[in-house]
Amino acid sequence: MGFFKLANKYVYFHIVFFTQYNDFLIIDKLRKEFPDSFIQALNVDIIYNYEHLFEVLQISNLAKRRNIMCSNKIELDFLLRVMGTNQISQAIKDGGLKIDQHITFVILAKKYEINRISQKLIFLFGNSHDEFLTDKIILRKKIEKYKIKYNNDFINEENIIKYLTEKAALVMK
Repeated sequence: MGFFKLANKYVYFHIVFFTQYNDFLIIDKLRKEFPDSFIQALNVDIIYNYEHLFEVLQISNLAKRRNIMCSNKIELDFLLRVMGTNQISQAIKDGGLKIDQHITFVILAKKYEINRISQKLIFLFGNSHDEFLTDKIILRKKIEKYKIKYNNDFINEENIIKYLTEKAALVMK
């Protein structure tokens, strides 16, 4: 997985299988260890692909700079926008960490911090399972789920990112 550049920082994604042996406090521990970095983890099933995450992260980053986030913390703003809701409990329920599921860590940090965090994630969980956000068959199945979820038969490969990005941009307090 490569890095995406956002302003003067880089974005890194790491997909892992979260088992019952993993500590739910892992995100808090990582945030404490890397306080200048944005660290969030989401259920991989609610994400279309890396571009989806990157576009929503850009929206949250801009909202933070303009002081118009829909929550007090950028990590929660990001989760709410990915989920397309302003209901915190619903966003956590549907998009949060669950045992025995794949999750995606989303990291926004300086390059040297990204390298340190990625090495730590590889040590803790192994290599990233990028196929969950790159495999064409998996992505087609996700589009079918979005059609049902949003009751919109016009969603397809060409417009899904635009659709999800617009939903993210419309989330307000």
